[in-house]
Amino acid sequence: MPAGARRGYRCGEAWSILLTHDPSGRRVLIQGSAGFHLGALRDERADVVYLGVGQLGLRPEPEIRQYWAETVLQVGARRAVLTHWDDLFRPLDQPLRTLPFAGDDLDVTMRVLTELADADGVELQFPTVWIREDPWS
Repeated sequence: MPAGARRGYRCGEAWSILLTHDPSGRRVLIQGSAGFHLGALRDERADVVYLGVGQLGLRPEPEIRQYWAETVLQVGARRAVLTHWDDLFRPLDQPLRTLPFAGDDLDVTMRVLTELADADGVELQFPTVWIREDPWS
């Protein structure tokens, strides 16, 4: 990296990546980690959100609800695919498992997000490892 150049990504920051499939006009939001900036996605739309939920279960419930509102609801998504919930230290050729309780509480995350998804008419799902998926089907 040239002297004086800045790196764009820093650990601890929240990044939102919005992808548009040109032939169909469909959009996907990738919210890689469970962070947000208030109103950052206000003028954006996406059909599907890949929603990072790592360590979300350790946060107070009002923060979990606000995260949902600022990501999934803000872009009008009808599907949320939960990511970044698994044990990152386990190889992907082994069955997925959640982070140990000290690192996260996926039960809390799922209780709150399931309630919100049901109330808002949003399909909630996990991705399938090693199987091609169509996020819009």
